[in-house]
Amino acid sequence: MKKLFFTLLLATTPILFFAQEEKPKEIAKECDLPKDFKEPIKNKRLKKFVAIDNGVEEKEVIIIRAQNGLGSGIYTACVKGQSIQYQKMGTVFMREGNNPFKNN
Repeated sequence: MKKLFFTLLLATTPILFFAQEEKPKEIAKECDLPKDFKEPIKNKRLKKFVAIDNGVEEKEVIIIRAQNGLGSGIYTACVKGQSIQYQKMGTVFMREGNNPFKNN
């Protein structure tokens, strides 16, 4: 009985520590860019898509990060001070986390 109690105590102790709520960390704003910032890529199709998706003009969209692959890519854009991630699959852009094949 003592062994069972000790084993249960030993197994549940780490769970209690990991279940604690973490303090939120200060996050540096990605869209606080220096005045001499240059976009990593010039992609007019991506900028046009992001602008239409967010209801803004193309000149308000700033691409701050780009990771290109063969037929795919992940991009981060700033729109009105907010960073939004997009991904490219083939020739199609979509907002990160949106699944076009999932029925709502």
